[in-house]
Amino acid sequence: MRIIKTIGYGIFSIIGLTALLLLILYLTQTSDYEVTQITGCKSDSQITVYCEFSKPEDIVVLPDDRHLLISEFGAIIPLSPENLPGQISLFDTDTMKKKPIKLTLGENVWGDNNCQRDDLLLSPHGIDLNQRSDGRYQLAVINHMPQETVEMFELLNVNDDWVLQWRGCVNAPETAYFNDVALRSDGSFFSTHMYEKGISYLSLAYITYAKPDTGYVYQWNNDNGFIRVPNSDGSFPNGISISDDETNLFINYVFNHRTSRLNLKNLTIEAEHFSKGTPDNSSIDGEFIWVAVQDNTGTDLLIHCDESVVQCSLPFTIYKLRQDDLSEVEIFSFKQTQMGSVTVGVPHKEKVWLGTFMGDRIASFNLNQE
Repeated sequence: MRIIKTIGYGIFSIIGLTALLLLILYLTQTSDYEVTQITGCKSDSQITVYCEFSKPEDIVVLPDDRHLLISEFGAIIPLSPENLPGQISLFDTDTMKKKPIKLTLGENVWGDNNCQRDDLLLSPHGIDLNQRSDGRYQLAVINHMPQETVEMFELLNVNDDWVLQWRGCVNAPETAYFNDVALRSDGSFFSTHMYEKGISYLSLAYITYAKPDTGYVYQWNNDNGFIRVPNSDGSFPNGISISDDETNLFINYVFNHRTSRLNLKNLTIEAEHFSKGTPDNSSIDGEFIWVAVQDNTGTDLLIHCDESVVQCSLPFTIYKLRQDDLSEVEIFSFKQTQMGSVTVGVPHKEKVWLGTFMGDRIASFNLNQE
């Protein structure tokens, strides 16, 4: 009987502590936002929307300066009970229409020989496109299905159509859970490890409050495999970009509300930018870098944007920063508009193009608008 009582008290204590944690999170991590109920595919005075996508989480501009390549995100655990498939697609900025892109299997020449596949099932997340030193265009894709990998594709133009030919993959370390990737011209890359694979929802909720270090940046090349990058630890590393001269990494840490510039020569943090929101992906633009920030907490997301919501409308900000010191050049903030939970802002043709991890659309706003 005493053992049963002890077990009962233990269970009651765990339930009580869990309830207390959830109450603390609700009281300290919620905002008094007014959100727009989004129905249909309608633009407004702030942004122009283009629908028929599914979680268009990351965007890169293709070499023709016309098409956007878009990663249509599947899902990550524990925000979803399981990983889900997604796809890669195109958007034509001349016709303003979504287009498919053909993916074909090829020889593994850019990946690890131990990583092979016989189909192209993908659950894409962060992507990066870079011109290799031999002139060919390499696309790297963070992929969560059927296992955790970084997939490599060659971008080819065949009869005036863009095609992605698979050129290999790299298996992630056993406990790694990747978010984004940054390519070098020699085919090596850096990737952000968010947190340990298999983390519980409750643990992630606690992390949003306590903000301990949960991950770091990996570097990979064919000779040495994965190496942990010194001084890259933080709370939920997310978007990552590399400067055009490949001397600096820019890393976004979600729960630290921080963007850091890591000098790759001396491996020290030389500049930081802090925001009130949670920084997601970034985009290199000459001497500048554009950072997308979600101006909400994880608790806000649970309250306003559960799985029944087609397009989340929580507020967001796009920062244009100087690369050398991460000082603010311009700030574009949005609320109660026709898109939210924005993950990326890519400047192109006097517009900034927006993606989201929770919605059915991409969007743009004019840089020269009053």
